[in-house]
Amino acid sequence: MTGMEFIARVFPYLALGLFVLGTAWRFLRWRSLPAHLKWTLYPFPKGTAGQLKYMAGEIFTFGTIYRFNRRLWIGAYVLHMAMGGFVLFSILYLAGWLPGTAVRIILWILLAAPVYLVALRSFNKYLRAVTTPEEFFNLIFLAAFAVAGLAASPSAMSPRAYFVGLMLMRPDAASLPPELVPAILLGGLFLIYLPWSRMIHYISKYFAYHAIKWQKN
Repeated sequence: MTGMEFIARVFPYLALGLFVLGTAWRFLRWRSLPAHLKWTLYPFPKGTAGQLKYMAGEIFTFGTIYRFNRRLWIGAYVLHMAMGGFVLFSILYLAGWLPGTAVRIILWILLAAPVYLVALRSFNKYLRAVTTPEEFFNLIFLAAFAVAGLAASPSAMSPRAYFVGLMLMRPDAASLPPELVPAILLGGLFLIYLPWSRMIHYISKYFAYHAIKWQKN
């Protein structure tokens, strides 16, 4: 098996499997840890529905960041919406419901947001004081993935056949456009890295923040 065949036929499944296993392990780890302090703040959402409504509001508006740092909110909100939009638009493109141009627009946004955040965290002395090297690395990683995606310019060879084969567990290396290989590689590495990075806040924020605020005893 050549390197190209490994990236096209094996690596995507390996990356997805390691992402799922890593996320599951981190979830179980966070769930098993004792609460680090009692910090119940009133009023708190009533019942599961109330808590889900509150968390959904935070997820889709980033309201807390908006109230305290508007410039940081702009970059953080756009970045997270672009990440979600990239996944959604890619699915719609593969289904034939969106043109590839829409995916490229999202990739440009996914490039611009990390660049903005790196600049903001570099030149704002207050943010620079609390920004770790890992956070800069994460932003640069996302920007690099966006660049790799944009570098795979539209060609006569559409990637749709490859991704459909991948989803049907019948990946064909011959149907993968060579210019898309760096994006596949970086995307897979990002999935593997994600559960072990500070970006695990998609799980840890509930246990370290919401659950602490909503303790009833």
